[in-house]
Amino acid sequence: MKKILITFIVLMFLQTIVLAEVQKIAILKFEKNDRPSDYITKALMSRDFKSVFKEYDDLELIDLKKSKKALDKSGVTNLSSIGKEEIAKIGEELGANIVIWGTVSSISSSEFKILAKIFSMKSKSVDASTFVVKKDSKQRKEEIKKNLITKIQELGTGKIDELMSIGIQHFNSKNFDSAEETFLNLIKIDNENVDAYLYLGLIKYLNKDYQKSIEYYLSGLDVEPSNKNILDYLSKSYVKIENYEDAVEVLIKITEMEEDNKDIWLRIGNIYSEIEYYEEAQEAFEKAIEIDSEFGEAYLALGILFFDQDSFDAAIEPLEYATDAFPEIDHLQKKLAKCYYKTGKLDSAINKYKEVLLEQPENINAYINLAGAYRITNKNQEALETLLNLKELAPELPKVYFRLADIYIALKNYSKARQCANKAIELDPDLFESYKIIASIDQAMGYEKYEKFLDYEEKYQDKSIYYGAKADELVEKRDKVKAEANSYFKQANLSLDKAVERTDDPSILKDIKKNRATLKQLLEATKSGGF
Repeated sequence: MKKILITFIVLMFLQTIVLAEVQKIAILKFEKNDRPSDYITKALMSRDFKSVFKEYDDLELIDLKKSKKALDKSGVTNLSSIGKEEIAKIGEELGANIVIWGTVSSISSSEFKILAKIFSMKSKSVDASTFVVKKDSKQRKEEIKKNLITKIQELGTGKIDELMSIGIQHFNSKNFDSAEETFLNLIKIDNENVDAYLYLGLIKYLNKDYQKSIEYYLSGLDVEPSNKNILDYLSKSYVKIENYEDAVEVLIKITEMEEDNKDIWLRIGNIYSEIEYYEEAQEAFEKAIEIDSEFGEAYLALGILFFDQDSFDAAIEPLEYATDAFPEIDHLQKKLAKCYYKTGKLDSAINKYKEVLLEQPENINAYINLAGAYRITNKNQEALETLLNLKELAPELPKVYFRLADIYIALKNYSKARQCANKAIELDPDLFESYKIIASIDQAMGYEKYEKFLDYEEKYQDKSIYYGAKADELVEKRDKVKAEANSYFKQANLSLDKAVERTDDPSILKDIKKNRATLKQLLEATKSGGF
């Protein structure tokens, strides 16, 4: 089973051009800072703004008298020091999307500086636009369009949609730096844009900055607490930093909205299993099966859960279902064979596989199962013969070769084991099993070297025999096999890396994690120096 490195839902947006939502604009007041500015101030409020806004279908200027009345009602007398909460209250009363106010100052007898403050009701942020106008009416209107109208439209839905579209294009092209910059600019305009927070979280997740991805997801949930996409990805980030309890808590919120979501229950069970909350894991897997009685992944997880707890009898039924559903998953057949063996049912299973082969001599799974049954009882020669027969039947089947490799390891024929594993890789380089087998080969060979090292080290302690040139010769042998063992263990770790890249099976990843822990100890024991 190939590993899905990145699994996420990309939000779909319309590709056709749609009409922008009409933005309602409230202009409260423009105040003069000096006497020469009086003419321009009056012209703006009495004629210019009304004339300019009539030209835009996507902008609606709220009646200036109505805006003045709302300002007077608020009791605010000094707009230069007005707070966001006061502006928001006035804007809410007027039903505005954008609230504007400002000042006019004279630069000369013919030029005037306009400072416009622009408050977005959506983002609760204040922006500013400064520009110079003259007494000429036509010039003033052009400057208003170029500086004020443009800024308003940037704060409207048209700019938001444009930035979202650009950000998604960068994201889909894996140009994550540009995508991040675009989405950050978007939330400056609209700090309640949930989709932008989702994408920012995804970018950080893909860059393995899981803590930062969590921060963005939480910001999105502050805006929309029931957003299932964000909850979903938030749980994945929590898992990455091994904060399993919060990961489960987030997923349970999804089940409260979608009680029949079998996939979420499966994930909850897998997390509980990871932290060894076995009863809770079992309940979650059984809940998933209750929702869908043919949910193979849940049977697989439940069977492995029982198996890992040595509940072999309970594991048989779900593992039988899982091996039928996923015949390509090699380790399931091995686990099922062990369950038969531990519960005294292996002989009947072997007889069943033999009967199947008599009736269906080309039944590949029957060969695999029979070989697995022999292998679990250390009947390695019988297992080898069975697989060699299968090799004749299916010479291009990778599973045959990594199963053969496994038996050759048991027989300590590492050369043939490696040859078979490499053949499996040649046939299909995307199967994790081959690399896991190679890791086992290197670990086994490394351990043989390690045992020789321990033997030499023990002998070296006997100073009555090993001293002088004899001791030097022994030290040379000891250090050589120690270095060789360390090299094999390093190679095993590298092969496990390749296996991890090719699977997302929780059971396999858990097994590899344990294997790495053993390798870590062996690497430490065989590192250079230390005497």
